[in-house]
Amino acid sequence: MIQIVRLSIPSLLALAVILWAAPMPQEGSTPPTQPAQKTEPKYDDTFSGPIVEISQNRITVSRSILGKPAERRSFWIKPDTRVEGKLKVRVRVTVGFVTTDEGDIARLIVVRASTPPPKK
Repeated sequence: MIQIVRLSIPSLLALAVILWAAPMPQEGSTPPTQPAQKTEPKYDDTFSGPIVEISQNRITVSRSILGKPAERRSFWIKPDTRVEGKLKVRVRVTVGFVTTDEGDIARLIVVRASTPPPKK
């Protein structure tokens, strides 16, 4: 019997601590709602560089890699394409895209900062 009491006292103390720390729901209150999270669109590949051409439904980005010739790539902008920032010529962007039969479709376009952050 003594062993049962010794084992149950720590268990009761642990339970009391857990119950004391847990918030108690108040009567008539509604459970807190989670803020809507932005889910990143699904894409297969990325391409980064400055915008060289832009229209309402198409964007062309150029990329230069050391030791290779400059590469240009065009992407379709669909109604479900998420654009973060303001698109204009010569602004550096990263495009997340998928390749389909009709071409490369931009799923996410992120405008990158044109100047590096100040050093501390």
